[in-house]
Amino acid sequence: MINLLQPKQNNIDAVLKHLLNALNVKISKSSREQGLQDHPSYPSLLAISDILTDWEIENQAYKIEKNEYNPDDLFFPFIAHGNGNGGQFMLVNRIVNGSVNYSDHKGTNQSITEKDFLDFWSGIALHASTTEKSGDKNYKDNSVRDFFDKIRIPLLIAVGFTCLLFVLISTSSNIGYTLLILTKIIGVSVSILLLIHSINANNPLIQNLCSLGNKNDCNAILKSDAAKVNSWLSWSEVGFFYFAGSTLSLLINPATLPFIAIINILALPYTIYSVSYQAKNKNWCILCCTVQVLLVLEFAINLILNNSFKTIDQTTFSIPLFSSITIAFLVPVAIWSSLKPSLLKAAQLQPLKQQLKKFKYNSDLFQQALTNQPKFAVPDDLMPITLGNQAAETTITMVSNPFCGPCAKAHETLDQWLSKRDDLKVKIIFSTADHDDDEKTKVSRHATALSLLNDTKLLETALNDWYKQGSKKYATWAEKYPVTFNGEMKTVTEKQKEWCQLADITVTPTILINGYKLPSPYLLEDIKFLLT
Repeated sequence: MINLLQPKQNNIDAVLKHLLNALNVKISKSSREQGLQDHPSYPSLLAISDILTDWEIENQAYKIEKNEYNPDDLFFPFIAHGNGNGGQFMLVNRIVNGSVNYSDHKGTNQSITEKDFLDFWSGIALHASTTEKSGDKNYKDNSVRDFFDKIRIPLLIAVGFTCLLFVLISTSSNIGYTLLILTKIIGVSVSILLLIHSINANNPLIQNLCSLGNKNDCNAILKSDAAKVNSWLSWSEVGFFYFAGSTLSLLINPATLPFIAIINILALPYTIYSVSYQAKNKNWCILCCTVQVLLVLEFAINLILNNSFKTIDQTTFSIPLFSSITIAFLVPVAIWSSLKPSLLKAAQLQPLKQQLKKFKYNSDLFQQALTNQPKFAVPDDLMPITLGNQAAETTITMVSNPFCGPCAKAHETLDQWLSKRDDLKVKIIFSTADHDDDEKTKVSRHATALSLLNDTKLLETALNDWYKQGSKKYATWAEKYPVTFNGEMKTVTEKQKEWCQLADITVTPTILINGYKLPSPYLLEDIKFLLT
């Protein structure tokens, strides 16, 4: 059941998972998937390389000319890039005696001949190795969250069925009634799956169920005109109203059983319509067929075990009885009517979000949007705090407020980047009131004075300590990182204040990339893989 709830992995996701398993490095499922899909070049070997670097896994991509190919020169395992299907990947585990052992989205430890491998391989490979620092820094927290995400639906189903069984056992000793309720509960579950398909046909459970047989094609059936009563009502919705309404009716008032049996008889012609349509089109929807089986099973239970049709004449049709049936069927109609618009809207927005995401993370478009912004020089006489590689071509300037919460988050992000990358230089300028009694000004002058000690580790530790402390008490922090400074620091905050006014800095943090203001709607965390 849990496997049915898991989405089918595509090629690059599966190969990355195999590589991480082979390296025995702990990366949570959510970190792996999010890391890949958030990369602007996904799916590509560059995406794999960048996120491996982000996890501090050393890696190198190289190209081998096939006329120079020698398996003894290769390091295993490695990811091999192929030209087929728009660019496929496989993890090559070993090459022995002309046989290539590999893993991909179809499985592990598969084998092909060396000749077939060379026909597939473009010559591009990526090899990776781990260090003591390699891994997901939040592995435990992310793994716990992944575990609960994985069992959430199965656990909900198990609890739901347990509660129902408890109710049935405690309220009825009639085996026919109990079987009927259980059948209808299954019908409700299948109907909900059909509704999910109408909202999101890419749901992992739906996709896995609809691919259980070679001739199954749920989309061909459920997306056809025959699956609709009219333009605004589908047979899936009618099925949900039927199963949910009749289930509630029987639970609220078991005396409605004979009338629910009549409704079941009225629904039986639909089984002929559905099965004949699927047979005619030579496509079968496993969920639709399950509904038809349940309708026939209901009829059999009513006919054989419940004697429902024999007791119709003995049942007095009263206003309370009619009211309970009406209310029972109106409840699922009301619930679905209220949920459907928001669910449809969310489903329609999701593809749009994906398209906008690809547009937003297009490196060419980002560079164009960036260079269209105003550009400001950050001269050395401003004495900004400088971190990272002093010779880097990419300079990130952050205009910060020492007491700004978002600034603390931005500083944390930049600190993480600098710990993993050597191609960035970071400059920090403080936006202050430039008053001797202003706490922000005191922190700014103190931090600048610390930077003049040329002790990078001390400076990084002091800044991290400042932004991480919740109370933001300058006196305590200054005592921990003592430094003496003179009137020169006053000149620094004065110049930085004037520069902020000239650059029209109105909010903090303000981020500049090589002097260009970061354009909206980009945030600092968005450009992680867009910086080159």
